[in-house]
Amino acid sequence: MRFTYAEATCKRQENQTLKTKVFPQMDVSEESPAPEQTVDELASLRDEIARLRNLVGPSEKSYEELAQDSRTARDAARSAELEAGRLRAQVVELENEVRRWQRDFVWFRDRVIRKIPLVGRVISRFRPQ
Repeated sequence: MRFTYAEATCKRQENQTLKTKVFPQMDVSEESPAPEQTVDELASLRDEIARLRNLVGPSEKSYEELAQDSRTARDAARSAELEAGRLRAQVVELENEVRRWQRDFVWFRDRVIRKIPLVGRVISRFRPQ
């Protein structure tokens, strides 16, 4: 598409005006707000802060205390888990010791007590049937 010299000049001028065109200002009043407006706004903001503090807590100090309580609870839970693990290991050791004592008893019964007839009869009397 070819433009004549006049059309091209007209297009250039339109582009130039678009580039330098200043957008209209927003409607903002240059006047300072009335003192009663600022007092009302300040009171409403204070009311909003009070409402929000009632929802989440009284102050930033309570957040710090809550975080400290959370860390304390976490540490207590970790130490409790460690203690539970230590007790589980102790239970396993005791179970192994009981098995060893049972094995030793069976060995002793088979090797010693059954070899001596008198002792075997005395023990068999006391054994529940």
